[in-house]
Amino acid sequence: MQQDKMIEAMRQRWGERTPGYLPRLKGKSKAVLIPLIQTEKGLEVVYEIRATTLRTQPGEVSFPGGGIEAGETPEQAAVRETCEELLMTPENVEILAPMDGENAPTGAPLWPFVGKLSHYKGTYSKDEVGEIFTVPLSWLLEQEPEMHMTTLVTQPDPGFPYELIPRGEHYSFRKKKHPIYFYQYQIAQDRDPIVIWGLTAQVTWSWIQKLKKEIIA
Repeated sequence: MQQDKMIEAMRQRWGERTPGYLPRLKGKSKAVLIPLIQTEKGLEVVYEIRATTLRTQPGEVSFPGGGIEAGETPEQAAVRETCEELLMTPENVEILAPMDGENAPTGAPLWPFVGKLSHYKGTYSKDEVGEIFTVPLSWLLEQEPEMHMTTLVTQPDPGFPYELIPRGEHYSFRKKKHPIYFYQYQIAQDRDPIVIWGLTAQVTWSWIQKLKKEIIA
């Protein structure tokens, strides 16, 4: 292809495209739902405690969600996973809005959605979920999470070609500061507070900040 034609083809075919996301690290793109239910306390957020039999992050707090399958949109994946984990039907899951994507620990994108559950009776799949609990939205709006910084560093694998980069083994790789958020919620007086942390807390915090600035303000 002639170069002028290549330029024109890029202009015509790509000029109006919507940018995607190219994860550079191993990991499947995922989607999660921030599920809201209406109770006598007002709006509450449903959280899961992952089953202790799961291979990854057993016993940790999460939102319903999982990997995006071939041919699925992130929204469809969030609804499907919610239905599988909370034993619901799609017509009882209303997507209210997409939230901004986050980076999972693997570097792959995570796409959160806010949704409202209708006729939810506290059901869940015991294969994936050990327990569910709810947190009043009013509590999350008033509660500032603990935030602690971590430092992410680049650690080259054995055989890394230092000879190809300036200063070789003395090259100064950039370090990246990364905040980790912690919410501690007391669901009952006879048990320790449940800790919501990591990516689930990060998604929660980002959504709450957006809610405060753009909806409530």
